[in-house]
Amino acid sequence: MRVKDAVNRILWTVKERKELEKYRLIITDRINPRGYIEVPFTNIARVDNNYIYITSDDEINVIPIHRVIRIVKNHETVYDRLK
Repeated sequence: MRVKDAVNRILWTVKERKELEKYRLIITDRINPRGYIEVPFTNIARVDNNYIYITSDDEINVIPIHRVIRIVKNHETVYDRLK
């Protein structure tokens, strides 16, 4: 399954915001000392074949989809691009 498909499946099937808050994207980040950042699914505006559009403080940040490493729910991996 592609990253786009995994993200869309969660966005389309999880109806309640409280449930969606349990999901996080793990994205590689060379600047962060940990090497990654976590993005709540509630911040995802949309996704296409190449990018994920993240909202924060009334602006949209564009993240290349190849930077997504994994998707977690309550600290358990539900999608891992590297496996």
